[in-house]
Amino acid sequence: MKAIIFLAAAIASAADVKVDLKGEQVGKSPVIFEPIVGTWVVGQDGGEKVIVLDGRPWVASKDNPTKLLFQTARKLYGTSNEELMDNAKQFAYYPVAVLKSVDNFSNGTISMKFKTVGGEADRCSGILFNVKPNGDWLAVRYNDTENNVALWEFHNGIRRNIKFSDREKPFMLDRSAWHELKMTVGGASFKAWLDGALALEYTLGSEPVARRGPPNPDLFPANNPVLRPPVAGKVGLWSKTDSTSYFKDYVVSPKP
Repeated sequence: MKAIIFLAAAIASAADVKVDLKGEQVGKSPVIFEPIVGTWVVGQDGGEKVIVLDGRPWVASKDNPTKLLFQTARKLYGTSNEELMDNAKQFAYYPVAVLKSVDNFSNGTISMKFKTVGGEADRCSGILFNVKPNGDWLAVRYNDTENNVALWEFHNGIRRNIKFSDREKPFMLDRSAWHELKMTVGGASFKAWLDGALALEYTLGSEPVARRGPPNPDLFPANNPVLRPPVAGKVGLWSKTDSTSYFKDYVVSPKP
């Protein structure tokens, strides 16, 4: 009997989390996602509700620490987390919103659809994951100005690249159409797809590869918890600076 109960609990815990925006109010901040940095509102596209990141206000406020970051630290972690506050100025360059219904994603799949509408400095849309209480995170994103997919880490207030998709095979996407970004994590294995095409693979815990001189010490997993498996943290949406992007069909499919 205990084995049956345990199995049922495992199956329940592995149920897909599909973000349904039908109950959201257009023009208001989303209820399902907790905005941390940036201007996130519920909008409409083609008659359906979507999450909109409006990058225009960021331009006017980019030199000021965001008040939203300070306020939401307590909501997410129950304290005024000093480490998160110390990282605020750098953190403010990356608009992010955390999914409230998933406390800890470790293994499985996250997918979402995006439409990168505009931005002068950047046009980025991505999936945020492995978000730690001190503000460290991982993110996989598509950049419409570089036409590539990349895996980034954020640690000690600084963002650094882990891996880019093949530079010789750019992803030239139609900016007026919806596209799917999907990632999977299985232990140390990480993969990302764009519109069904495998974009990059990475093994968490790998030693960094020297490019131009010695790698930064923070890129060594021994010095950086966010780079060490297993993945364990909150998830959500990610972007950069003045990007304006639409998001929908966000699905988290955990595996025990």
